[in-house]
Amino acid sequence: MIARFSVAMTTGVAQRLTGHLQRADGQEDCTFVLWRPSTGSRRTTALIVDLALPQDGDRIVHGTVDFTSEYFLRAAGIAAEHGCGLGFIHAHPRGRRWQRLNDVDYAAEASFAAQTITLTGLPLVGMTFAAADARYGARVWQRYAPGTYVPTEAETVRVVGDRFTVTFNDTLIPPPQATNRQVRTISAWGQDAQNDLARLHIGVVGTGSVGMLIVEALARTGLQHLSFFDFDAVEYLNLDRLLHATGRDVRLHRAKVDIAARAARRSASGAGIQVTTHELSVVEPDGFAAVADCDMLFSCVDRPWPRAALNLLAYAHLIPVVDGGISVDARSGRLKGAEWRAHVAAPGRACLECLGQYDPAHVPVERDGLLDDPAYIRGMSADHPLRRKENVFIFSTNAAAAQLNQFLTMVTAPSGIADTGAHLYHLSTGTVDQRPEGCEAGCPYDGMLRALGDDVPVTVTGQHPAAERARAARALAVRRLPLRVQRAVDDLLVRALDR
Repeated sequence: MIARFSVAMTTGVAQRLTGHLQRADGQEDCTFVLWRPSTGSRRTTALIVDLALPQDGDRIVHGTVDFTSEYFLRAAGIAAEHGCGLGFIHAHPRGRRWQRLNDVDYAAEASFAAQTITLTGLPLVGMTFAAADARYGARVWQRYAPGTYVPTEAETVRVVGDRFTVTFNDTLIPPPQATNRQVRTISAWGQDAQNDLARLHIGVVGTGSVGMLIVEALARTGLQHLSFFDFDAVEYLNLDRLLHATGRDVRLHRAKVDIAARAARRSASGAGIQVTTHELSVVEPDGFAAVADCDMLFSCVDRPWPRAALNLLAYAHLIPVVDGGISVDARSGRLKGAEWRAHVAAPGRACLECLGQYDPAHVPVERDGLLDDPAYIRGMSADHPLRRKENVFIFSTNAAAAQLNQFLTMVTAPSGIADTGAHLYHLSTGTVDQRPEGCEAGCPYDGMLRALGDDVPVTVTGQHPAAERARAARALAVRRLPLRVQRAVDDLLVRALDR
């Protein structure tokens, strides 16, 4: 049984829907669509992969719209042939934002919900198109008793591509109450944009130097639902560039995600922030499932395996990934130069592999544990990208700002521009390179539409010994009674200071 539900589609699919449903004569119209499931740990998303458009005589438009049983059976046959579920979407010509069913629409969808699951093996997804502003409502019809099918309302409908547009179900995810700490923020882009920004479920993968700065910015911007993913603990060598971390956190073996959660709650400008921490890697099955519950992700990792997993999430599960990185040229104790990147991986944009953010040949090397073997690392050339670990706080702030700019541009589209391409910043010359092009020819992630979601024939998850060792070492350390007492006292002090 699906408890939490959402719908997602690419910009291309949305444009085709708008072209068909937004009629010049102001009448209703309809079409069937094909969908595939994307299953997270708590949320199931219906990914709309194609349209089964009506042919002549398939529907009757007379103010409202009806369709023939022949059209339904043909669309259901197409869905079954491709291993997809069947969805039905109809237009409300003057509607805006989230649209619900009236009694007539409810009876119409209920009448073929049972047949749909019989013919396709997946439940009917019903959708409503608000033609006045091209927004959506959605629901999934589930069997609650023999012969009884009831719709479960979706939380969101997301359109992913050059821009990221989300229609929220205000009943399930109401707009947050603005606070007096957000006056300047809201004045920059208005209350409507703030309502959409604040309700996004954002995942930050990697809460190191860049990730922690992004956490701080998101909390101060008023985002209400944040999830953090990192299996490491704070170390002394992190303290020159890890915002909010202290020597006390090192001595108490604090996980980085716990420092991030503490900082987010303390810095939040909105009321009622929800923070979830996961001491997991995204390449572990539980971590991958949890990250698939997010609407959008920040990639703050530097290893090839997690980047490959995030790349798959961006294109096969339609969860945009804001990625970046830092490269420092320091030789003989002198700084020669530095570069930092920022870009968004999403359908229609260049993927992380095409941008050179990871080499697919290095993924199995990491899966085999060789990148955690000091002897293997010493055998690499001095300029090998996997050996470039130099970083300082100043470069982290630049990289974080560049990623946050990409995020804000994609969501708010200032001056109507949502995609400015991938950016590469050069410290020594003070210049920026832009790449507006998408993926290279033949890229497996380009045009992945027919193999979305759970049906993707690629396995990116597996056992992660380094993550397991880090968690085990931390659990062993905090088991000691003196350390447990110190952590408890520290927790009390933090809560008292926060109050």
